[in-house]
Amino acid sequence: MNQTIMSHTLNIFKKLIFAHIFLLIIMSLFRTIFFFYYSPLDKFNIFYLDIFKAFFLGLRIDLTVVGYIQVIPTIMLIILYYLKKESFLNFFSKFLIYYLFFCYLAVSLLAGADFGFYSYFKDHINILFFGLFDDDTSALLITFWQNYNVIFILSLFFIYSFFLFKVISFILNKENKYLKSFFGLKISFLIFTIIFVLNFLAIRGTLGMYPLGKMIPNVSENEFINKIPQNGFRAFTNAYGIRKKYLKREYDLIKETGYKNNIEKAFKDFKQTDNIDSKNLLNNITYKTKKIDDNDYNIVLIMVESFGMPITKYNSESYNILGNLKKHFDEDILFTNFISSGDGTISSLEALLLNIPKRPNAFAFSQSIYKQTSFDYTAGFLYKKHDYETSFIYGGDLSWRNLGKFIKYQGYDNVQGKINIFNNIKNKTKEESEYFHPWGIFDEHLYSHILDKLEDSKNKKQFIFALSTNNHPPYNIPSDYKSKPLIYTDEIKEHITGDFELAEQRFKSYAYAIDQVGIFLDKFKKSEFAKNTIVVVTADNNTIDGIMKYDDNQLLNSKNIPLYFYLPKELKNKLKIDTSIAGSHKDIFPTLYNLTLKDENYISIGYNLFDYEAKHYGFNGSMIVNQKENIFKLSKLKNETNNNLINYYKSSLAVTQFLINHYKD
Repeated sequence: MNQTIMSHTLNIFKKLIFAHIFLLIIMSLFRTIFFFYYSPLDKFNIFYLDIFKAFFLGLRIDLTVVGYIQVIPTIMLIILYYLKKESFLNFFSKFLIYYLFFCYLAVSLLAGADFGFYSYFKDHINILFFGLFDDDTSALLITFWQNYNVIFILSLFFIYSFFLFKVISFILNKENKYLKSFFGLKISFLIFTIIFVLNFLAIRGTLGMYPLGKMIPNVSENEFINKIPQNGFRAFTNAYGIRKKYLKREYDLIKETGYKNNIEKAFKDFKQTDNIDSKNLLNNITYKTKKIDDNDYNIVLIMVESFGMPITKYNSESYNILGNLKKHFDEDILFTNFISSGDGTISSLEALLLNIPKRPNAFAFSQSIYKQTSFDYTAGFLYKKHDYETSFIYGGDLSWRNLGKFIKYQGYDNVQGKINIFNNIKNKTKEESEYFHPWGIFDEHLYSHILDKLEDSKNKKQFIFALSTNNHPPYNIPSDYKSKPLIYTDEIKEHITGDFELAEQRFKSYAYAIDQVGIFLDKFKKSEFAKNTIVVVTADNNTIDGIMKYDDNQLLNSKNIPLYFYLPKELKNKLKIDTSIAGSHKDIFPTLYNLTLKDENYISIGYNLFDYEAKHYGFNGSMIVNQKENIFKLSKLKNETNNNLINYYKSSLAVTQFLINHYKD
């Protein structure tokens, strides 16, 4: 009896091995498709060995997924063996068909989700993935429907699911063979101990200090090749672990950066001096403005959706990607070494709103324990103090990411969304639906609303912070907009990865959004407000990076966005300006404060970009920092390094977290 039960148990283990080999083949195919679809490499020959190492490492990481799936079968089969009931084994064998099908399908769906996520963020699934569920659901569905052949994809999914189920059923239903031993072993305790240990090693993936899925080593100097080994399942579980810690309030950026119980050292490293105020640490990041004239200025700050900088270098008469904005870029002040704080809209927006760097792996403030916290050191409060009317205008729904409610706590008199903009439109000549796209109102109406607000508020200084929505999937533009020429040269085509037709849609939407900024500036400069208004235009991120490859400086280009200033002529002439310096969103408000507020104290992590004596740095939440021609990426915050630039970045994050902790309930 014992031998029959053992034979049956070993047969199930054997079938499971074949089923898992099938899954490993599927995961390797996913990885191969990912590699050829997204690869920015022009030539493989110099990277053959690295690519082989990456795929082999990927196979090992896939094996960790198999290890997790195998845990339940391993434990249950050991238990069932000692129960000595063959009927239980027969039932469990049938159950395994559905168990494996569910697990394999989940792994496949995460691989597909990871593939799509990479096309937008140029990274595997990370904490931003969970934010997608907080976006407008109907808009997401419309985006998916318009950008992808949904019927074809669903058909493939059902065919794949049917094929998957049939293969698993075929393997698990194969006739059993009589097995006398496990590689010569007949003692059940030893057999199951070996199987259990092998299962554990499969999960861990290594005999080293860190489990393989948690710490994926680099195999190449090429950043893309180092991304090949990761799979959707492990990327998802890692991101979920970070999210879980954050929701439990275990997120400790001071500890992560190595300054736990030594926050004074963080301030010393940040200030680059031992001479700090130890009694009131916030005094060390408190500055006084040095306004250079006595004039009052309105301020219009515009964050343009997905306005990446690198594609603009191809601008020409035949590829008119900049449209009406080109002449303003030429006439005014354009910082070209500027990077985004985050890789998503909400992360960069909140970093700019709160005048801080994006904290790596942190959740959106508007959806966290801080959602009703007033950060009273920020721009809205400072400008209200100086008798400005403060307005936040968003071209989308204010319910997105709970943004409207969060903004109301940040010192803004007016918080307006797409409905407010629509209701403000005079002489509507089209059907209501033609004013909107799935994510909001078309950008041209947002900019008209800003001009109207300036016109209607002549007797009160205005501070207007606006966020556009148009350059966003599914990449709609108004039906009556006449697009400027976008003729793709071979050079441009060679630098576009992925689906070219979808890329054409993206660039057409991009061109519309940027052209509207130019048209807004055309109208603005003809108005009386050009004499007493400062206009700043920047972007939230460079998501175009997801479909582009670069000839050089890939790290900078992947995060590169514009920062444009229009200044009244008299003010501009008084400034010493170097547009090549590095910077990021944290530097925008310190710059504006010094242009517009007289002898005002302000708290800031960033610096006035027109202060030529200051050291200027750009920070991105992907743990990227740049200064002048230098740019570096940190793989783990806990990693120790002798790089002064990276250590300065880490100290700034610790100081940022100390500032945020000051506002904890």
